[in-house]
Amino acid sequence: MKRFFLVLISILCLVSPMLFSAAINAPAAMVKLIKTTPISTAELDTEVRKYQDSATKNGQDPTTVDPLQVLNLLINNELFKQGAERDGVKITDVMIDQAYASQKANIEKSYSQSLTDDQFTQLINTNYGSVEAYKKMLAEQLMVDSYVRMKKSADIDKPITITAEEIQSFYRKNKTQFVSPETVKLSHIYIPFSTDKDTDAKNKTLLENIDKQIKAGTLSFEKAVAEYSQDAQSKTKAGDIGWLTMDNKDALAGLGQNFFDVAFSTEVGSVSSVVTSLTGYHILKVLAYNDSKILALTDPINPNTTSTISDYIKSQLSSSKQQEVYYAAINSLVSDLRKNATVTILYKK
Repeated sequence: MKRFFLVLISILCLVSPMLFSAAINAPAAMVKLIKTTPISTAELDTEVRKYQDSATKNGQDPTTVDPLQVLNLLINNELFKQGAERDGVKITDVMIDQAYASQKANIEKSYSQSLTDDQFTQLINTNYGSVEAYKKMLAEQLMVDSYVRMKKSADIDKPITITAEEIQSFYRKNKTQFVSPETVKLSHIYIPFSTDKDTDAKNKTLLENIDKQIKAGTLSFEKAVAEYSQDAQSKTKAGDIGWLTMDNKDALAGLGQNFFDVAFSTEVGSVSSVVTSLTGYHILKVLAYNDSKILALTDPINPNTTSTISDYIKSQLSSSKQQEVYYAAINSLVSDLRKNATVTILYKK
């Protein structure tokens, strides 16, 4: 099993027969590095049930969980704990609290919304049973991370090299994933909806008159932006609101289909008639347009960045290699600990 020692990092899918039956308090294994510690049948039984529950939740057959493999993972965990204690690794409450706060921040960033402490607690309770259980897991992860970085820093800190050939190979295999949707760069003159229908009607009429002047050539679009637009952010940039992509669901939900239809059907350099969005009235000017296409390695990921597809692939491959190196370091450390420990497995299938 390639990642045999990674129980503290992720839940593995294990293969084998049903749970064994044995005396509940009998030791399943004895582990000694700096002290003799039994792993009871009850502990093993509890851990196997966790793996079975996880398998069920993920649509897998819970009867394929192998108690012997689970036992070996428990043995490795115990060796990590004893090795960390022997070598002076200490995980403080402050470190655990910082990790807890960091996890909250990461989840908020992922979902682009803030969570109250109560909301985060509820989320933790739903997924991990309790805050205490979650913090215990964090403490174990911090211990593993601190210990492996202490003992295997020479391996972990080696520079990661990604070759041009690797980037090219990844691109060829995943080329159809790098598709740019239709994009259009826009400027607008904008007046938002008010709370008064008469005011809204007057604002719409105002923009319709401005549109006629622009089309007649008696008023420039840029001057109209400066004089009439109520979008403070774009007003100082001649109305420039940047790039809109056809697949931007958030923008579609905020502006509406009518806005999208006009934005993507107006010719580059042309000015639209008055457009009613979900937030107000606009006159749009299309500054640039890109049709959908498969991006080349040298193309930017999107129009708003200078990072290329090649840069993105290099970053992904680098992260993947770093993870592989990290896992290999954990496996190597566990192997070292096993060589110096006395492990007696009493459980038999």
